[in-house]
Amino acid sequence: MSNIHVLDEKTAGKIAAGEVIERPAGVLKELIENSVDAGATQISIDIEGSGKDLIRINDNGCGMSEADLEKSVLRHATSKITSFDDLEHLHTFGFRGEALYSVAAVSRMALTSFNGEGTGHRLELHAGKVVAKSPAPAIQGTTVEIRDLFYNTPARLKFLKSDSYERACLLKVIEESALANLTVGYQVRINGREVYNLPAQTGEFSASVLARAQAILGEEVAQSLLARSFDEMGLQLFITPVEKLVSVRDMQYVFVNRRPIESKTIQQAIYKAYQNARPKDRHPAFIAYLTLPPGDFDVNIHPQKREVRFVNENHVFGFIMHAAGETVFSASRPVEVTEQLPPARINLPPSAQPAATQLFEQTSPVSATEKVYPQLPAAFFQPKPKVSLSETEEPVDYVARPEASSSETAQPPVQPSVPFNAGTPASSPVWFEGPYRYLGQLQRSYLLFENPQGLILVDQHAAQERVLFEQYLESFEKREIAVQKLLFPIHVDLPPSNAQTLLSWAEFLKTAGFELEPFSARTVLVHTRPHMIRFKEDDLKEFIISLSQVVGDPTKSTETLKRSMVAMLACKKAIKAHDAISSAEAEALLENMQKCKDGMHCPHGRPCVAQLKMKDIDKLFGR
Repeated sequence: MSNIHVLDEKTAGKIAAGEVIERPAGVLKELIENSVDAGATQISIDIEGSGKDLIRINDNGCGMSEADLEKSVLRHATSKITSFDDLEHLHTFGFRGEALYSVAAVSRMALTSFNGEGTGHRLELHAGKVVAKSPAPAIQGTTVEIRDLFYNTPARLKFLKSDSYERACLLKVIEESALANLTVGYQVRINGREVYNLPAQTGEFSASVLARAQAILGEEVAQSLLARSFDEMGLQLFITPVEKLVSVRDMQYVFVNRRPIESKTIQQAIYKAYQNARPKDRHPAFIAYLTLPPGDFDVNIHPQKREVRFVNENHVFGFIMHAAGETVFSASRPVEVTEQLPPARINLPPSAQPAATQLFEQTSPVSATEKVYPQLPAAFFQPKPKVSLSETEEPVDYVARPEASSSETAQPPVQPSVPFNAGTPASSPVWFEGPYRYLGQLQRSYLLFENPQGLILVDQHAAQERVLFEQYLESFEKREIAVQKLLFPIHVDLPPSNAQTLLSWAEFLKTAGFELEPFSARTVLVHTRPHMIRFKEDDLKEFIISLSQVVGDPTKSTETLKRSMVAMLACKKAIKAHDAISSAEAEALLENMQKCKDGMHCPHGRPCVAQLKMKDIDKLFGR
């Protein structure tokens, strides 16, 4: 008896739908691509709920005759190719003839279309089966309504995420399409409220891209983009300079012949272009448009057509890397990023210079860092007066910055403080010993102390990051976060997809001290903040914007988000390099490091403290 049988059409249709459509956003992507392929210059999109209830898309494209309308929902029915060889000359988004067939198989669908001849026509389908045909108004273009998505595939419904997250995915699809198709206007409504109204762009290409980017990515990112055109591969590149890198990777777009794609080759090439100028926790925002002969890449390797394979991956990598580097570094001065301490300017007599050179050449940056930790004495003083960030009263505000820059106002010399009691409390870390004496700041970035072993350097930003991180994390875990209600709520403007994702974490963020609510599709209101994090309004806005970019999928671990959020809070609140700091603040900061579980590393793992022992200093002078 044969064990092989042919699947019935209903089962095969549902399986095909699963290959093409994972969630409502997959449906919307297929429908938008059909509208663009039909020559539409205006697309209107209505969404209800998370897209499961309704997705309606109306366009002013070429429309279909009655016969074509009926054929469009059949499997492998397409107007875009006639043979396999046509894939070598493909200039459309869709081509497999699976979109409408697959969507119809898992929904209740209605199609209305008019191609300019006679009258319009309407077709209704349930689970892929035609249930009604009727005439329709003669309005140019096509309207597709998808209701009750996945109603006949409950297993697929079970794997969908929260409504907010699914809406964010839908908006991401729209944003990609709007950046890819600048001459098409987009009007988007969710639950009857307008989210986007993007007019078709008819001006110069770069100006059109920046106008769309401002509406989608936000004004700050859009205005920072550097633009460059290259004849090879028809590359049009828009990319952030080193000093304007962002905190996440979700502002990266690659389009090949206007098709949004994911390409590790291109992404890695752009990252490679930044080399050592990019901090580990910062990422470029970029929009890359490539125009290639269809035969130079294969788009038929992924069911959702998200990935492509280039004929010459190595050449693409090398070209993109050099193009990105040329764009970034010819327009902006790179910022050096290194995990070593910056070189100190030490004037040595000529006789001591060979010994100094030999000493530093023998120690690589990595081994030097590794050797620092076992040698780290941390004899802390008993400060006078005591200044502690854990006090309930107003803490020392390390964020306060001097009005004048260091080049405008010279910092008065700091008088060395009197050494404090060398007694070591029993509760101190194993590396604690004393006494310490505060000497001053090095280039307003590093705090200098001496102890019996030699010279101690403290990275003021990294050190306070650690202190704030542990204090806030402890309060968070104990559910003891004091909350301050803002007199007036702060309005934060975000890309709609980011706003939806952020709001999906609203309940969790409330436990962290941030009470948020939607004000409009792209504006979030902030009503409260943690009492211990004393942000100014602009700083709070910046934090919420950064947070919206990192929250991601709401099914991710809350523990992961908690630590990321607390680390971000600490980083943004901590005193920065080149900020002035008083001796009392410096001493208080060092004392608070003593109380930390890990006072030697910032939340990102960088060292906070390093010591130059007297024997090494003596070697510099040949003693």
